Amino acid sequence: MFTFIIMNFLKTSFILFMMHSLHLQAQNISDFKWKNRIIVLYEHENNTAKVKNALQQINNSTNKLTERDLVVFIYKNGLLYTKENKETTIQNNNIVPYSYDGYMLIGKDGGIKFKSHYPFDIKQVFDLIDSMPMRRSEMKSKNKLF
Repeated sequence: MFTFIIMNFLKTSFILFMMHSLHLQAQNISDFKWKNRIIVLYEHENNTAKVKNALQQINNSTNKLTERDLVVFIYKNGLLYTKENKETTIQNNNIVPYSYDGYMLIGKDGGIKFKSHYPFDIKQVFDLIDSMPMRRSEMKSKNKLF
């Protein structure tokens, strides 16, 4: 009888541990607040070529993305994917509208800074970010370090 109780306790503990571990891995898009700016590319069956073009521009600008603390997600079928097209466990939290025919920029403060229809223009996004007070402050701080 004692062995049965111990086994049930261990089984229950293991299940609770696994559920807790899965919860810890899940992130919310709001977790990026004050750490990263986010580009969200909306993809659906009618604009895959436009998203592919946007990803080419993004992949050719990795250093500039890093400088600006930019993270890129593709939003399709209600899920967020990495720019490498891998499904994430990141929850939307209603920050990103469910449907849009274009792309958007979310600032470090969590607010939507820019929305535009395709075609995607990475230079326009960089120019917009560089004109923001927070980015200007970041650039000044980096220049003081060197």
